[in-house]
Amino acid sequence: MKKPYALANESKDKYLEVFKELYEHSPWVIQNVYEIVKSDKKFDDIEKFHALLCEEMLAANDFLRMNLIKAHPMLAGKEAQKGELTDFSTIEQKSAGLNSCTKEEIELFNKLNKNYFEKFNFPYILAVKGKNKEEIIEDFNTRLENSYEKEKQIALEQINKIALIRIKGIYGN
Repeated sequence: MKKPYALANESKDKYLEVFKELYEHSPWVIQNVYEIVKSDKKFDDIEKFHALLCEEMLAANDFLRMNLIKAHPMLAGKEAQKGELTDFSTIEQKSAGLNSCTKEEIELFNKLNKNYFEKFNFPYILAVKGKNKEEIIEDFNTRLENSYEKEKQIALEQINKIALIRIKGIYGN
């Protein structure tokens, strides 16, 4: 797979196709940095490419950032149970064992998702790669105690972590 600078210079369509789901249902992040990536070979470095994406996402207005947060699926939620997740989300949730929840675990995740959404009005977001169900449940419970502003900040940080995991996944890292 060609690196970001090389892809951007090959074709905008190819660049967008490869990177459009780094940010869940929010291709604007990738689109907004296209010309910058295309103009500088340093963005073939995955860390520099990721830093540029983070900067773009965090500099966006609150409306765009909130829509990005709300675009994320609930963990072990209805989309997962119906097989309606993006390819990236499916792989990530499967890696944490969320595709093999017992009936009781599904009920617990549904309750946690509901409580979290009722409190914050957006879904709980966690970069789940390398975590197990117990760690996720513990984090869920801890974060339910946070303020709205703190959770919004954590959600954006987690979204950027997820983007890096996805970039590394594209390149087999």
